[in-house]
Amino acid sequence: MSPVVALVGRPNVGKSALFNTLTRSKAALVADFSGLTRDRQYGKVKGSSVVLIDTGGINKKLSDLSLAIKNQTNLAIDESDILFFIVDVKDGLLPLDEEIADTLRKANKPIYLIINKVDGLTQDNLIVDFDTLGFENSFSVSSAHNRGISNLSKILKGFEKNKSFEETQFSNSNHTRISIIGRPNVGKSTLINNLLGEDRVIVSEEAGTTRDSIEVPFKFNNKEMVLIDTAGLRRKRSIKEEVERFSTTQSLESIHRSHVVILLVDSKESMVDQDLHLLGLSLALSRPVIIGANKIDLLSKREQQDLKSEIARRIKFADFIKIQFLSAIRGTGVKKLIKLAEKAYISTQQDIETPVLNKILKEALHQHPPPLIGRFRPKLRYVHSISKNPPSILIHGNNLKTLSNSYKKYLENFFRSKIGLESSTLEIKFREGENPYEKKPNVLTDRQRKKRKRLIKKRSKK
Repeated sequence: MSPVVALVGRPNVGKSALFNTLTRSKAALVADFSGLTRDRQYGKVKGSSVVLIDTGGINKKLSDLSLAIKNQTNLAIDESDILFFIVDVKDGLLPLDEEIADTLRKANKPIYLIINKVDGLTQDNLIVDFDTLGFENSFSVSSAHNRGISNLSKILKGFEKNKSFEETQFSNSNHTRISIIGRPNVGKSTLINNLLGEDRVIVSEEAGTTRDSIEVPFKFNNKEMVLIDTAGLRRKRSIKEEVERFSTTQSLESIHRSHVVILLVDSKESMVDQDLHLLGLSLALSRPVIIGANKIDLLSKREQQDLKSEIARRIKFADFIKIQFLSAIRGTGVKKLIKLAEKAYISTQQDIETPVLNKILKEALHQHPPPLIGRFRPKLRYVHSISKNPPSILIHGNNLKTLSNSYKKYLENFFRSKIGLESSTLEIKFREGENPYEKKPNVLTDRQRKKRKRLIKKRSKK
């Protein structure tokens, strides 16, 4: 498993800004998808396998929202290996900072004090105030001005080297890797056992039976595949030994190691917020996703129709995703589910020639040209492929910055349908052509200068 670092602190100390700087993203993993829960945010440090968790600010308010944020922060602390305690040098050391520090010490994990917003020399004198907290490891940074970030990145990469990773014999194979994710007790292990025809994975009525991600090779239609069963949750470190919510980091690792994702949901409960959160993780990592609605045998025909409509409504922001209804315990719809997953992965592996892409672009522009912005209309000139798995294309043109999000969505859907992508996102990047004369001075010839003088003289006489 990758090292997990949680960013903790008061509101407005710069946790999210630091998160975005280290991951080189904007609210990584969930920000681009409407309708997703926004409690803890997960992302990977750029150029590293270290997982960052951005948390909400801890305060003394007793509102339901504040308590919910505090609970989410506690969960992040529990599932992390290392804690980054963020403070604001401009505010100085506050009593709440001291209370948070005392709470973090009880977690009995390595703590690094990150003094943020150190933008100038005048603030260097204020750093000494935080020495009273007694943390051995402290760093002064400015996430807004990129000060001290390189040193912090080195520290994070050091965590990666000191962490023992579990490598499997299938990690570097060419087999199609299918990750099965979902909330606790939705039937992930039952599904795998059904596919294998044996009790390969422990199944229990008790939520949280699966503790670690398990990789299992199997054959489907004479093709070698690997199934990755994820831990739905893990045991909470508390006095009562209560069972914690599912570990997002487990699912994140599983998604990273897979080619395609099967999101298993409980048909009796439809799509809940945690399901949408996992869906957002998968889409943000550009993995094809198939939704498997399990336990369909417990619903009537009318309830099945209502469920189909409800799921379609909740994933309207990602309506290209395929949905398969199944019963893992009875085997109904299981083979079709794997066929959909295989087809989705194959669709991301296709090599699309540039002439084909430009033909599709021409057709898209003919059916729906970009709207006028003032007196000018954006010009989309040509397109070519950048990568596959995840599929990505680059469109060249002029005035592309004025393209609306709705038109970009139109292009994405049009290309996806024409290419034949199955249950997968399509990243479209835009690049504007440079004006070769933009930075060159307008040097006049002798003849042009004389003509200019004559015109100025003529106008002055009038």
